[in-house]
Amino acid sequence: MKNEALSSALKEAVTQAQRVHGASGVDKAMGTLLYSMASRLKDAKRLAFLADSIVQRKICTELQLAAALDFVKSHPQDPINQKEFEEACGVGMVITPEQIEDAVESVIKKHKEQLLKERYHFNMGLLMGEARSALKWADGKVIKNEVDMQVLHLLGPKTEADLEKKPK
Repeated sequence: MKNEALSSALKEAVTQAQRVHGASGVDKAMGTLLYSMASRLKDAKRLAFLADSIVQRKICTELQLAAALDFVKSHPQDPINQKEFEEACGVGMVITPEQIEDAVESVIKKHKEQLLKERYHFNMGLLMGEARSALKWADGKVIKNEVDMQVLHLLGPKTEADLEKKPK
């Protein structure tokens, strides 16, 4: 309430959303994205454009929102090329569980020897990072679950040695 600029931007974004979906049509996920967009957007004239993209469910994740904010920041001139915008934000990109499984499988295969040697002391963030870069628009939680599952399948449950702290 104290931040008037944010309050007015958020009110405008919600009003825009309610025009399309009605008062009860804005769910929690959409509201969270609208708030995040309103609080991070520097150029107020892009608010309606981005709010429409969120309301039309073209932008559905924080990752896509970050890409959208970067895009409008780097393209201040009107009009915005819709096709370029949608490509830059991953609009319509659907990553299947099979694609995630395959990507994680190939990353684990690449590091299999070192994984077997170091077991659970191996830096799992490395596996996550490589899988994420292979599937830019995939849900990070799903990738993490897949990495955990495949590592468990490869190495089996943690042993006493795995639970010990790694010596410095």
